Amino acid sequence: MLRAECATEAVESVNSEPDWRSAVRVREDSALASELTERLARASPQPAVGVTDLVALRRAFWRRSGPPVPIPPEREARIEAGRRLHRQLERVVAPDGALEVRVRRDGLVGRVDALTDRPIELKTSSRVVEPESLVADRPDQVEQLGMYCALLDRPVGRLVALATPSGSVEGVRTCDIAYRDLPAIRGEMVRRADRLRESLGLGRAAGLPRCRWFALGCEYRIEGTCDCTGNEPETSSFVLEQVEKIEPRPDVDADLEPRLRAVPRGAPGPVVRRFRDMIYPRRAYYDETRPIPPVHEAASPERAAGRESYRRLLEAFEGGPVGEVTRLPSLADEPEEEVGGFRGEPFLLRASRAKAPRSAEELLDRSPQYALELGFRCVATGHSSGRAIVGFESVAGRAGEVRVVEFAFSPISTFSRLWRERSHRWEEAVRARTPLALTPCPAWMFAACPYRAECACDSAGGRSQR
Repeated sequence: MLRAECATEAVESVNSEPDWRSAVRVREDSALASELTERLARASPQPAVGVTDLVALRRAFWRRSGPPVPIPPEREARIEAGRRLHRQLERVVAPDGALEVRVRRDGLVGRVDALTDRPIELKTSSRVVEPESLVADRPDQVEQLGMYCALLDRPVGRLVALATPSGSVEGVRTCDIAYRDLPAIRGEMVRRADRLRESLGLGRAAGLPRCRWFALGCEYRIEGTCDCTGNEPETSSFVLEQVEKIEPRPDVDADLEPRLRAVPRGAPGPVVRRFRDMIYPRRAYYDETRPIPPVHEAASPERAAGRESYRRLLEAFEGGPVGEVTRLPSLADEPEEEVGGFRGEPFLLRASRAKAPRSAEELLDRSPQYALELGFRCVATGHSSGRAIVGFESVAGRAGEVRVVEFAFSPISTFSRLWRERSHRWEEAVRARTPLALTPCPAWMFAACPYRAECACDSAGGRSQR
């Protein structure tokens, strides 16, 4: 069959899908848009520094300033399996808590695994460490939890360590850790953040402390990216010195272990990883079967401006009260992508280069991918509405810089059926090693697509409006 005929057949298959647009209602949330615009005016001129960066400043420097380092496939598979298991276990560890809670303060940002009356951090490794050995054997974990406690003004945090040598839980050690001087810990965090920013501004890592895992397989050292010698100053132990008490919790272990062991492992076979894979399934097919390594390129002025616009929007969005931005638990096994929640509903956060702000109806007509992705996210989390928060780069500093559109889906089953059909077609395409029955990507994606030479999306009729 000719490529053009294959593309036409694919479009005909797509046209048999449910008329999902008739199940969408939109309205502008001008009150929230005004609130976020006011927060934007207070956005910091410098990027926030994450807690995980503060634990290892030198590694954070190279991650931010250098080219991405390749990760061996077997290690990448282990990392992804660990992330997947981590997401499955969080709901068991904190069934009544908020998940993946974002907190911003003093130019610092953290994402806490779970938050109840205390922050909870979940760690997986090949073996568990007894509480009395934590400071010596897992100092980074103790520091990270202490920093979350300081950001949240909670003097006690909980560390749940799981042994997962074969991909399932084989041991649990839980302990509560009390920290002494939370304001002093925040001061240490600010000092570390300032050192990182200074080094990034100078373009060199000289003076940053040696990572604690200097000789334990750091990927930046293996690739020769990092110029460390081992003679750098050691990382400050200030936060570790603030540990007041480590209390083992065997009662929590006894409650968690049987429930954690019962968590099923992921099913084998092709899995839809991201919601966008169901919006652009043909691109997702090539990403899955013939991935092209990312190319590190210097950011163009336009791209740099876009990143800065998104950074400011993200800061404004996450700058509200603790618990406003969380992760919503998914009711589905796939996609594996997390679903962010804002005030209890799914959301999308996007920066747009459109020349002028778009109304709710225009956003649905000209950017239908927003409605599709929110619809799928609502299906995954059991909701019937969500918000798209869109910042417009071209109108920075003026009214209308932010648009908030609420999408309501009725019946939501329209998107459930669409999800099942697209997911099934994608899995079949991966097994059959051909993408021709999948929805072609829209025309605007073709010019920059690395797979355009072998895909039929460029043939007559081979376009999609998603």
